[in-house]
Amino acid sequence: MQKINFVLLFLFAAVHISAQDIKGDWKGLLKVPGAELNLVVHITKSENTLTATLDSHDQKAFGIPVTSTTFENSTLKFTVENLKIEYEGILDKNQIITGTFKQMGQSFPLIFKR
Repeated sequence: MQKINFVLLFLFAAVHISAQDIKGDWKGLLKVPGAELNLVVHITKSENTLTATLDSHDQKAFGIPVTSTTFENSTLKFTVENLKIEYEGILDKNQIITGTFKQMGQSFPLIFKR
């Protein structure tokens, strides 16, 4: 019985850890007045550091360097300083990040999905 409990606990922990993996490509549709922009944020991890790039397909802008990227307590935050972009969103159990995209004083809802 104790062995079964350990296996179940291990499996639960593994599922929880993989559910919180932020690495990979996340796609979102940013709706701003007069336009809709398809965005993709590419997040990678090396050691304990996250790095990212941003693509805006509709503007034909690819590989935009993200200045800082953090993921703590299910909250993703990233900034692109030279474009005055900030994003903060929460990753849920369904692998959807719901948050707010801010640029130059304006805020817009933005949802990212794998």
